[in-house]
Amino acid sequence: MKLFVTDYDNTLYVNDEEIKETIEELKRIRNKDIKVVIATGRPIGSIKNEVLKHGIPFDYLSCADGSLIYDDKYNLIQEYKMENDIVSEIPKLVSNVTYEEMQYSYTTGYEKGLDLSRSISSVNVAIFENCITKELQNKWNNLKEKYPNYSFLTYKHFHTPTRSYIYFLCIKSKGVSKSKSVEFLKNYLNIKEKDIFVIGDSDNDYEMIRDYNGVCVEGAADSIKEISSCIYEKISDYLKEL
Repeated sequence: MKLFVTDYDNTLYVNDEEIKETIEELKRIRNKDIKVVIATGRPIGSIKNEVLKHGIPFDYLSCADGSLIYDDKYNLIQEYKMENDIVSEIPKLVSNVTYEEMQYSYTTGYEKGLDLSRSISSVNVAIFENCITKELQNKWNNLKEKYPNYSFLTYKHFHTPTRSYIYFLCIKSKGVSKSKSVEFLKNYLNIKEKDIFVIGDSDNDYEMIRDYNGVCVEGAADSIKEISSCIYEKISDYLKEL
């Protein structure tokens, strides 16, 4: 048995035409006893909609950048929870900043509302580039110092309508990442590390590409290209090699 792990946006899915070829290749490798994992920053509800819309075959979903893992029946098999103390402080982080959206990751998906009576696995704040102030940076650094047992990740995506970037500020339990979810599935399925293949494009894919000698697509961030063992024009080219 082998494990193939792929990011979703701009990797597995680029456009409606390419996804058709990719799906055929995914079906082929699954027939070769290769398990398919979609590792995404999206919540379960969002990636489920994409999977159903395009008919994408998969065996596992790693959601919210590794915070939650589901099987092919959408059953939750692993959850990394945050404590209420840090979650309740995060709204203060952007109290004087105009931000696009703040999302709390529950087992059912990201929600904008904060409900401390339910377990929360990650918090994701989307902020436009021109709203990244010095005050916000100082608050972010202070929060990192106060809570060293949590993972703090920042990465950006190009926002086409405004011709600017949106920055994502993500906070999760210590060590949680897409790579952590790959490690969990490796042990869960008793798969050897040499039989794990990963591909991605963005900074939230960094750890899993680094840790598993992964590859990336042509449109990947420079930081990802630097650590990738190979660069492919599109994911279907890589799948054909597998």
